[in-house]
Amino acid sequence: MKKLVAFISILMLATACFARQISVQVVQHNDAWNSVGEHSLIVEDELMNGFFDYGYIVTNSETTVSASEEDDEELLNSGFVEAYDGFSDVFVQVKLYFKKIGENASKSGMDPSKLDHAELVIMDVKTRKKIQVTEVKGSTKLPGTDENVKTVSKSIITAIRKAL
Repeated sequence: MKKLVAFISILMLATACFARQISVQVVQHNDAWNSVGEHSLIVEDELMNGFFDYGYIVTNSETTVSASEEDDEELLNSGFVEAYDGFSDVFVQVKLYFKKIGENASKSGMDPSKLDHAELVIMDVKTRKKIQVTEVKGSTKLPGTDENVKTVSKSIITAIRKAL
């Protein structure tokens, strides 16, 4: 009898410990660089840590570079499949846009430290529907610093949590 009561108690506690699982994909959206920049990786790290601190189980797709909306859509589909296969509840694609230096900037004229804004696509994995598509602006108070990137990351987390 004691074993049965202990088993039922453990089962009830295990059910109460369930947390939502979020899968995050960060896309560096520009054609200025061939590889992922440091600030894109900072955003990914901040998102992973931030959601973990809020009690979510967090997984991620590889951070990557996109040169077009077609690339974004392909990455969205592949990231969604990864989230579905990993039994995530929510999939979020975070597209990062960086400021150009000067009006006629060449590909090398992009400033990787100036995160202008991020676009979020938030999807419910079970229903395969978009919950929200939104934009988060970069901070004008801290341009060109790691702190700007971290501030934008916190704003992204807040926007996603509001959507959920």
